[in-house]
Amino acid sequence: MANLYQIYISPKKGILQSQVEEKMNLAVDWYRLHDSVWVVETTSDAAKWQTRLRPLVVPDGVLFICKLDTSDRQGWMPKKYWEWIKAKS
Repeated sequence: MANLYQIYISPKKGILQSQVEEKMNLAVDWYRLHDSVWVVETTSDAAKWQTRLRPLVVPDGVLFICKLDTSDRQGWMPKKYWEWIKAKS
């Protein structure tokens, strides 16, 4: 079963956005909320995502990964995002 995770990634110097996207493509599906914020639908856990993304951030980047519970949600986001979240819930 797939879960949703929110990932904040600020890569180390020299890493291109295309390299980050290549790793995100390992997910079942993903939605980029902002340059550094992604929501991924995945069958992998946070530890697996850290292993995948760590080479893109160490030593001077930033990475935060957490499971996303969308059962209680509110906000002001683009309609396309709400449709994507509803399809995953």
